[in-house]
Amino acid sequence: MSNRNHDIKARLLATFRVEAEEHLQALTTNLLTLDRDLPPAEAETVVEATFREMHTLKGAARSVGQMDVEALCQACESVLSRVTRGQLVLTRPILNRLQEAVDAVAGILAGHGDSSAIGELIGRLERAAAEAGDRGEGSEVAGLEPTPIPQSLIPGPPVDTIRIATAKLDAVLLQAEDLLVPKLAAEERVREARGFVEALGRCRVALNQARRAQRPSGANGSDAGLPAELESGLRTVETQAEDLLHHLALDQRSIGRVVDSLQDELRRMRLTPASAILDLFPRMVRDLTREHGKEVEWLVHGGDLEIDRRILEAMKEPLIHLVRNAIDHGIEPPEARAQAGKASRGRVAVNVASLEGGRIEIRVEDDGGGIDLTRVKAAGVRVRLLTAEEADSLTGDQSLDLIFRSGLSTSPIITDLSGHGLGLAIVKERAERLGGEIRVKTRTGVGTSVRMVLPATIATFRGLVVQASGQSFLLPTEAVERAIRVARDAIESVEGREAIRWDGHPLFIARLSRLLGLSEVANGPEPRSKQPCVIVRSGEEQVGLLVEEVLGDREVLVKEIGPPLVRLKNVAAAGLLGTGQIVLILRPADLLRSVREISRRAEAPPGGYPAAPEEKGRQPLLLVVDDSITTRTMEKNLLEAAGYQVRVAVDGIEAWTLLKSEKFDLVVSDVDMPRMDGFDLTARIRADRALAELPVVLVTALESREHKERGIEVGANAHIIKSSFDQSNLLEIIRRLV
Repeated sequence: MSNRNHDIKARLLATFRVEAEEHLQALTTNLLTLDRDLPPAEAETVVEATFREMHTLKGAARSVGQMDVEALCQACESVLSRVTRGQLVLTRPILNRLQEAVDAVAGILAGHGDSSAIGELIGRLERAAAEAGDRGEGSEVAGLEPTPIPQSLIPGPPVDTIRIATAKLDAVLLQAEDLLVPKLAAEERVREARGFVEALGRCRVALNQARRAQRPSGANGSDAGLPAELESGLRTVETQAEDLLHHLALDQRSIGRVVDSLQDELRRMRLTPASAILDLFPRMVRDLTREHGKEVEWLVHGGDLEIDRRILEAMKEPLIHLVRNAIDHGIEPPEARAQAGKASRGRVAVNVASLEGGRIEIRVEDDGGGIDLTRVKAAGVRVRLLTAEEADSLTGDQSLDLIFRSGLSTSPIITDLSGHGLGLAIVKERAERLGGEIRVKTRTGVGTSVRMVLPATIATFRGLVVQASGQSFLLPTEAVERAIRVARDAIESVEGREAIRWDGHPLFIARLSRLLGLSEVANGPEPRSKQPCVIVRSGEEQVGLLVEEVLGDREVLVKEIGPPLVRLKNVAAAGLLGTGQIVLILRPADLLRSVREISRRAEAPPGGYPAAPEEKGRQPLLLVVDDSITTRTMEKNLLEAAGYQVRVAVDGIEAWTLLKSEKFDLVVSDVDMPRMDGFDLTARIRADRALAELPVVLVTALESREHKERGIEVGANAHIIKSSFDQSNLLEIIRRLV
């Protein structure tokens, strides 16, 4: 019996946590909304909604014995009640204390609760309310006694609803998706049966023609054709085949109708308002703006649009990257905006809209300084994505495309949060894995817009099936411009690359088998025959892909490629055809990038590009500077285990002496040290002509914005906080800088 009671309690707590997360999210959104200057009527509505959420959370906590949560909610509810009755002014200190209470509840649910800290928090809330002043009788703060709830604020019981774990819903949806296989197979059987009927008809016609050809020239025409029995037998088989085709088509339509209807209903069950994800951002925006000393207005349009939850979950991390970039790199500090004639408060907006063809658009915009393409190209040269000559020849769109390359960052310093050059690469990869596309527009001094177009669902996918090296591949329909046939003598050389004339302009072409690293088939097309070519577009670029055969348009059931093959070059996912055959769904953006890489290798001078120091056979030598013997030893052991040579110094003076006597490839330094700190050491390194380009990584306990800015000023390449020290992060930063 005790075990049964324990199981019931565990299930209740699990249910409470799910419910509490919803209330906490709503409370955070409301408190951040109240932090803005709202009209009185709107503010009153938001306060009442906040009061209701807090009361419901308090009751739920009481029902499962979460007494600390109940106490916090009770204190907050009492303050909010007095605000709704006009007895208390809602000040910013009160809002801050209420947000602290919400954070504390989240901590309790995550297992980080501290009863003594909760008491202190309630005390701070009481003091904030007392300092705000009272505006009516019976408004004593002491004790924060519970207040009767207005009847209008008591939520009614849910009607025709049931709470179900998303894991169970996901399991049902996956099973329903398996029904797509027989649906696609039924379509294939209809296609095969139609081909069989047509083949029978051609056989009858051919036999008749052969029979007539064998008749003597003077024979009576009435005897021409097939013998009566054979003619009758063929017509009977044709009739039976046509009946079979008719019934198969009926069955296929019936199966398709039922499966599509079931899929539609289940997809509707999976639909979630975009606000479920976007409501997480206001607090992040607030924290980031405070950290960077900026002012930002956060706007959301289309938050009530319902989207497949899997799409929302998949795009959560990319959206975080985009919003963080908009604040970190886009929005200027207030003083810079004032000098440019802008309002001191910047604007970051997310727009969600529904498009035709079962697709959605998510657009992230800011009114910041725009993307500096000169810095982007310089960063590309610095990390050897291209040469200086290639950078100078890039168009604006080609320069902008560099921001999506992994490892490229224009940030002046690498921190735990930015400067790794991974954010936008992750955004593009995630969008393309979902079968979507991404576009960027930017104007210097005006701002940047990132537009992502994504499928409304990721269960099925339509594309053109082509064959290369005897294998089948699928190209997304939206990326295919046209399928043509190209004669060998129509292929010419343009700038050292194969091309054809298309719409009056040269169109570069490439063999798909070569792009995918596959060997050519022995029995390829005849020299004089025309070869199939599929014109594929990604963004503003086009390329013609030479293939062995175009097999036609097909719908496939998408299957994600799991570990260890999480990211395959040129491949977005796998698809299952109605025949049961597996095809790889290709990623057009990667294919065009592969074309450019092949061209670069062909044009590279003898010897190629300069090799990195580690590629020349010399083991990089690093200098670790820290006054703590424990930290020095830990970092030395870590770096030596990673294959580096390491010297150590106890402070900046000793480090400077070593730097003048040996050739180092990188310095890892603490900041707060005796005699000469890390900032002064970095500044001295940058001022020395022989050492000016030496990479410097600051590993420090100083994590304020001012210290990061100080690190940028003196010329540090990276800034890592000791409190969140990650060995793999340090090694990755060093690998990139050396």
